[in-house]
Amino acid sequence: MKKRISGILFGIAAAVLSMGCGNAKTGNAGFMQNDDAGNETGKYGNPGDDVQGKENGSVSDWPENNIQAVEHADSEMTAEELFDLFVNGSISAVDPTAPTSEFYITDFKMDAEEWDSYFIGERVDLDNDGENELVMNGPYGGIYFDARDNKVYKFAGGDGTALILSYTWYRGDIWIMYSNRSSTGIEFYHMEKYEGADNLVAEINFGEEFDINNAEAGLRYTLNGAEISYDEYTAFASKIFAAEVGTSLPPAKTSSSEPDGTDDGNHIFYRTGITDGDHGIKEDALENYIGEYDYSSDYETGKLMIQKTSDGYDICDYESESSYRFLADLSNVEAIENNMIYIKYPERVFSDGAVDFHYYILECREDDINVYHTNSVLDEARFLYRATKSLGY
Repeated sequence: MKKRISGILFGIAAAVLSMGCGNAKTGNAGFMQNDDAGNETGKYGNPGDDVQGKENGSVSDWPENNIQAVEHADSEMTAEELFDLFVNGSISAVDPTAPTSEFYITDFKMDAEEWDSYFIGERVDLDNDGENELVMNGPYGGIYFDARDNKVYKFAGGDGTALILSYTWYRGDIWIMYSNRSSTGIEFYHMEKYEGADNLVAEINFGEEFDINNAEAGLRYTLNGAEISYDEYTAFASKIFAAEVGTSLPPAKTSSSEPDGTDDGNHIFYRTGITDGDHGIKEDALENYIGEYDYSSDYETGKLMIQKTSDGYDICDYESESSYRFLADLSNVEAIENNMIYIKYPERVFSDGAVDFHYYILECREDDINVYHTNSVLDEARFLYRATKSLGY
């Protein structure tokens, strides 16, 4: 059984990929065009192009001091057993795009403080076939591994700001996603859905583009090459981003293993049991997110603002020029962890001194912020909106 490693040359973003950092994947695969349900309707690129990746490599030269691991490899092993051996350094992995290459876990900078460090992440079924793949969190989304035929293979990998790897849920299935946010005013996304290791069944491309030479035209939104309205784009993209799991950072604790953790699935939990901490540390962290972020509200264009003041920081959410969702400052920030800002906000204060608190989570990414809300720390926080940093910041 063979796993196709897709060549990622965004069909709708071919003209802008060259502006990103890092190198795009290469290959002969044309992009399938799908409607928003993921149904295949055609192809980008050359119809005759081969869409199958090549995996002719073999695993050899295992460590001589691990005879038991080699003997074990003579019999058919499960994916979990193969991942255990790879993580323990007993066997290597192969990149199907370079079959003669092999690499061990020790070839990566593991669990360090630098931005380009890798971390062993979760095991999740990324190709919808009932068997887990291994996520290794790291720069530009890290690497995803598949195990089959007694070998471990590289399944997908991030490669620069034009190919940031993540995965998401859409209509009950997991999709591999590549994000290109490498250029100001341009965002493009490519999604792949698998049903088994060698069966790529659908691809979706969507994005937004701002023409700096024609500011009056505003943003242009596309889905599988067709121009769509802002409302149509937001309705589709908000579902994708709400369920997206980023794998660039060290893996977060999940609700299944830690009741006070953030959930890496379709929802998110407010962290409980955290303390106010040191305001200086919070200020240093908030400095990375200073700016104005725009989003679509029920009234008009909303604005999320993180501003430095003489007293510290203000974090304000204006649904319109005349209404706001919250006006918070540093005293409302309970913690900042793993790019998450946790805000405990007094929604109402009663005459007897009682306070009705609401809880907001700001999931900060490179150029945008996902905002979640819950009335209670015991409930799942609901996705509200995604705000994009305004031009000029």
